Order: sequence, then C-alpha cells, then structure tokens
Amino acid sequence: MSAEANRQHVLDYLAAIGRGDHAAAYDAFAEDATWTTPPSLPWPGFFEGRRAIFEEYFAVDKGLFTTGMSKYDLSIQNVVAAGDCVVVEMHHSAIGLNERPYETDHCLVFEVRGGRIQAVREYIDSHYLHQQMIAT
Repeated sequence: MSAEANRQHVLDYLAAIGRGDHAAAYDAFAEDATWTTPPSLPWPGFFEGRRAIFEEYFAVDKGLFTTGMSKYDLSIQNVVAAGDCVVVEMHHSAIGLNERPYETDHCLVFEVRGGRIQAVREYIDSHYLHQQMIAT
C-alpha cells in the first residue's frame, strides 16, 4: 500500500477506537500485530496479537478512565507517513475513575503492512499517567 493509504488506514483506526467501534478497530490490525508501551508503565510493556491488544492492553483503561474502553477523546495533532511507517502525535483527554482530569499528548508509531496495522510503539509521559490516574 502507498504511504497515503497507510496514513488513511491509521486515521480510520483512530476514528473507530475514538467512537468505540471495537469491531472496526480490531479489524484494522493484523492477527499477529504487536503493541509496545514504555517499560515504566505498571503493566506489561509488550502485547502480542490483536486479541491481546484488545483484551489486555485496552482493558487497562477500564481501571483508569470513566469511559473505560467505550470511547476515547483523541485529537490528532500531526501525522507523518513514509512507506510502511505512520507516526501520529495526538492529544488524549479523559476523566479518571479517581475524578482527576487526564490531558496529555501521545506519540504512536504504526507499521502498516498488507492493509493492516502490524506493530504499534507508544510513547507517553508515563510519570504523568501514574500521577494522575494511579497514585493516590
């Protein structure tokens, strides 16, 4: 696929996950996709397979945000696509179960192959996440 097609595929995935359309979001991933998070987060840093991504990685949000996994308030700030790589800067707004606001920027690096997301590497301020959502 072209860089532009890969870019659109990632944007379509983000729109689907944002509105809580898990079927469309799930279908955007290859069956053997991976998702890597910073090792400083208090959950595993590597998820292998789209089932693990949706049943384990996203499930963490049920214990963090009032919306759980039902929807995400994501604002795309920048998208750069080259070949199989799509880099997205975005802002995530939410309210924690602890009633604290969560306002932070994320950077996600997607690898898209054969029309499906093959890998995601997530870069976030894990210290901020811990302070706002986990620490009491």
